[in-house]
Amino acid sequence: MTTTPELTDTEIAIKDLALHDLNARAGSPETYEADDIPVLAASIATLGLLNPLIVHKTGKVWGVIAGGRRRAALIHLVNDAEAKGWTMRTKVRCRALPDDIAAATAITVAENVTQKAMDPLDEFEAFARMMETGGHDPDGIARMFGVERRRVIDRLRFGRVHPDIRAAARAREITLDAMKAFAEHPDQAVQKDVFDAMQGSTMQAWTIRDKLRNRGVKMGDAVARLVADAYRAAGGDIAADLIAEDSILTDETLVEKLLMETLAAHAEAERARLGFAWAQAVRAVDYKVLQEFGRVYPGAVDPVGEDAARCEAIANRLAELDEAREAYEAPGAEDCPDIEALDIEYDTLTDEYESLTTGWAEADLGRAGVLAYWDQGRIATAEGLVRPEDRADRQPVAAGGDGGGAATGNAGEGEAGNDALELPESLRIDLRTEQAAVIGSALAADPDLAHDLLLFKTISDLLGRSRPVTYSFGVTASAADRPHGKPEEVDGRPAEALAELYEGLDLRWWADGKSMPERFEAFRAVDPGMKSRIVAVALADAVKPTSYGLNEGLMAHVARQLVPDLRAVWRPTGGAFFGRLKKSVLLGLIARDLAQPEEAARLATEKKTAIVDFLERLFAAPFATLTPEQREAVETWCPPGLEIDEPRAAYEAFGEARLRGMAKDEAGDEADADAEAEANAADAEEDAEAWDEEVPFEEADPEDADGARAWAEAEHT
Repeated sequence: MTTTPELTDTEIAIKDLALHDLNARAGSPETYEADDIPVLAASIATLGLLNPLIVHKTGKVWGVIAGGRRRAALIHLVNDAEAKGWTMRTKVRCRALPDDIAAATAITVAENVTQKAMDPLDEFEAFARMMETGGHDPDGIARMFGVERRRVIDRLRFGRVHPDIRAAARAREITLDAMKAFAEHPDQAVQKDVFDAMQGSTMQAWTIRDKLRNRGVKMGDAVARLVADAYRAAGGDIAADLIAEDSILTDETLVEKLLMETLAAHAEAERARLGFAWAQAVRAVDYKVLQEFGRVYPGAVDPVGEDAARCEAIANRLAELDEAREAYEAPGAEDCPDIEALDIEYDTLTDEYESLTTGWAEADLGRAGVLAYWDQGRIATAEGLVRPEDRADRQPVAAGGDGGGAATGNAGEGEAGNDALELPESLRIDLRTEQAAVIGSALAADPDLAHDLLLFKTISDLLGRSRPVTYSFGVTASAADRPHGKPEEVDGRPAEALAELYEGLDLRWWADGKSMPERFEAFRAVDPGMKSRIVAVALADAVKPTSYGLNEGLMAHVARQLVPDLRAVWRPTGGAFFGRLKKSVLLGLIARDLAQPEEAARLATEKKTAIVDFLERLFAAPFATLTPEQREAVETWCPPGLEIDEPRAAYEAFGEARLRGMAKDEAGDEADADAEAEANAADAEEDAEAWDEEVPFEEADPEDADGARAWAEAEHT
């Protein structure tokens, strides 16, 4: 039987302490690297070493039999630069064992086996006593024991738990987690009500929290933060908590009343700012509710005065930024250290420009309004709503001022959007360039048609009258000029298709070292089918961007054969198309042309970049959630002017001239021939003047002078 050993009190320097081989945790070094070692060190630094180490002399050092974690905490203090006064020479209180191995073993086992973590309720009572008698605050207690402030607060909260609930936890009638759930509500009366109501049932933490959740609004909630000042001013009761954001606004009726008043005030402020007819506030809203309303959107307006001057300044700065970005993106250019700043400035100025050039039609302002509602922790608004009772008498109305042409719409009737899709001229020109690339790619894939077109064009131009049969086909051995503002952003499928056709060509006849006559003879020997393919691919780059107006019936006819469905081989992209339109135009397009008024309503509060991204993804791969009607709208929609219409009959007026060598018409006489010659000469002179002045060929109106001459010539021939 082991007798109680005699222990000798002593002080030993930290440097002379080592872990004894008999220590029960000597084989588990990770014990002394645990996260709570700094916690223990903080306690020792504040309160000193409350329990001396039990040591045993082993050679030149003292082995620690009991207190290995305390020794680890002491070493932590030595290595902690912020812990002042602790060195390896610092002496600490110890109790030395005699040379009794059995006693040493018994002590180290007892030290570790009988240890037990402090009960949370005991911690609460200890912390509470420290606050009452020692004048400590939660931060001081946390520093003293090296624990997080939140842990001290959580324990002190137990003091806010109703005494009956605390007693039940002490008696193990409810779990500690259940008591913690009660502690989350600072009002003891509410706790007791819920506790009594749940007697006879299992008290689980989640059920307790659920019942307490409907007993007030936490200060940390967004609603409470919004109305807190007004709530206090109205004398509302607050159940205070040790953590301010966990205090409870107990009068939920008052909270809701103040929230609705705040929403109404916000709606009225927006109504006054925008000039709408009415304002309304609701607690919450969903898209089914919004569908009951019509919807109008802001349209383009012409800024005046200071706004006009600001718009001009913004436009000039945006042009400078475009040049700067293009310079940095050029091959071999140095990296721009501030490219992100340039992009931010560009986006900011674009948004400002859009706000200055966008406004609401007067007719829309007179019947539409603003709806404010609470959504995901913030006040949200829906502007431009038309009440159901005002929808029946709604008529399309032009946007105010000269901002022009936008038709009012209604989300519920699929007509939403009051900004007509009017494209700027620069975008129209770029779309014609993309259209020419599509037609050229299709022409390259149809060698027979391309071959016939080449021969027909050449023969017609050489044997026909002075005016070419088409101006949109550059058969002058030079590729057509196709300028584009965003060439890197366009749909790449036409270019990819053309590249594949190039790869299949036999171009060995154009070998290095051959003379031009040798190459010509080698070309003549090429298989006729391959020759037609080469001709077709070469002609692809000759298709010019054009509007297919008057006198372009031939190429319009050819283009419709080559590309009967333009959208099957081309789509608008975010960078080349959508990003160059105003936000209001994009919203109108989504609601009106794509039959998605709900999406337009959702996106109305988003930035333009989010709307462009939505359309980019939608046209790249129509969403599975679309209705059949919406899918058809997305898959068939084309920008105005890009679809190629059937040639008008008037176009044929220019195709009636004779080719040289044709027999005279029996009905013709010298007078007719002279008249026709004079008319052709006059035409040639006018055309020469037009080309000398570099006036672009435009679609003629039958009512203007050129149109009248065209109709007269048609009658004459």
